[in-house]
Amino acid sequence: MGERIETWTVRRVLEWATADFRGRELDSPRLDAELLLTSALKCTRLDLYTGMDRPLEPGELVAYREAIARRRRREPVAHIVGEKEFWSLAFEVTPDVLVPRPDTETLVDSALHIGPGERLLDLCTGTGCAAIAIASERLELVVDAVDGSPAEVAVARRNALRHGL
Repeated sequence: MGERIETWTVRRVLEWATADFRGRELDSPRLDAELLLTSALKCTRLDLYTGMDRPLEPGELVAYREAIARRRRREPVAHIVGEKEFWSLAFEVTPDVLVPRPDTETLVDSALHIGPGERLLDLCTGTGCAAIAIASERLELVVDAVDGSPAEVAVARRNALRHGL
């Protein structure tokens, strides 16, 4: 009899990773598993759901396993995949910057209510997410983003260029 070769489909790896993350008491096991898989497959979450029976190629499986290993060490998903959505915009995230938090969107929402002609200063901008989100909504405002770390300034600059600012 020949050796049985297991087929790892999208559905199977998602179920396995979700159960693994749940057992390790990670906050959002299914979402983490999906985001890591979309990164490994270079696809969208919709693609996952429409292709649940698709087998993973060996290189995709290796990439996914590496991402799972990093998440098991409690590395933030945004650092593993290299980006995070904030204010419906995608931002590059590296280990040099903090991951944008949903709470910061409250700050952006408040800042959008300032009067015309005002000027905003975002100190310790990191990814630049707050400054960029505000500037993308209120093109007439002058928004300055500064940081003391050259690495963080570089990430913020790339994010600003990515969003045409």
